[in-house]
Amino acid sequence: MFKIRTLHISDFLKLKEYLKEDSNLSSISSSTTNKIACILQSCIPINLRFVPSIHIAVEGKNILGFVSLKCLSKSNNCWQIEEVFVLDQERNKGVGEELLRYVLSVYGSEGIEHFLAEVDSQNIPAISLFHECGFRRYAKVAFYEKELTLDKLESKSFLDKDFILRAQIKNDMNDLEKLELSTIPSDLRPALGRSKDFFKNIKDSVVMIDKSRNLIVGWSHINKLSTDNYLIELKLSPGWTHLYEGFLNTIIYDYITCEVNKIKLTVKAVDYNTELTQTLAQSGFVQTETKELLVRTIWLKVKERKKKTSPFALPRTAPT
Repeated sequence: MFKIRTLHISDFLKLKEYLKEDSNLSSISSSTTNKIACILQSCIPINLRFVPSIHIAVEGKNILGFVSLKCLSKSNNCWQIEEVFVLDQERNKGVGEELLRYVLSVYGSEGIEHFLAEVDSQNIPAISLFHECGFRRYAKVAFYEKELTLDKLESKSFLDKDFILRAQIKNDMNDLEKLELSTIPSDLRPALGRSKDFFKNIKDSVVMIDKSRNLIVGWSHINKLSTDNYLIELKLSPGWTHLYEGFLNTIIYDYITCEVNKIKLTVKAVDYNTELTQTLAQSGFVQTETKELLVRTIWLKVKERKKKTSPFALPRTAPT
């Protein structure tokens, strides 16, 4: 019979073996380079944790699997489940489901309201697992790729002089939170709207400013995966979405520095952002991967305080 517990320092050697078998286990990769911070998470209140939390299923001295999750937004109590991993020989035994239900129970009891996960659309068993644990599909996330030669970008496709791009700074947080909410359908905002706490922890990000209004109307995160491979996420406020092509090309030309002239660029887009997906398709980007954006909301029932009644079942009133 297995049990679920938090990560111990002695577990890292075994986790490194998993990393050798599957290089896509990104949360384990980052955690093994920051062991102390990862271990200390179990001593820190959930709402103050700053690196992914990892919980493992163990039977004796053997690790059967793990679940990794991180805080996505403190203001709306949203955590993202990054990975659920179970050894091949231990699958179909309920280990993955118990790991998921464990974090939903523990973190939900601490006030976390929303849990989300991005699951490969082709991974039917994983999608079924999340559905069994109460997750529902909110949107589809797509990744578009294109090989670009930097010196062949046309200047006419850049932004005009009314707009400027600069690095994200601390004073932008409130405006970025408003920008984020404006780009998400109203019924999805409680779960998917990322707060200023999220943007505060993101590096290598730029904002686009409409100089005539002195207003932040765009944001982009540039993630350098390798020397010639970049992943970009970007969004524009409603009313400025016609500038996606110029925004993207300006980012590529001004903010991507590499030793080679030819790069592979991947852009992440959510299906409700139709203006961006259309721009990418028209610009020659090819959709290479899709993921289901799954969400589980924990509704904590607030018990109403019962009114005190007199022995005769009538409301007790002050004497007159």
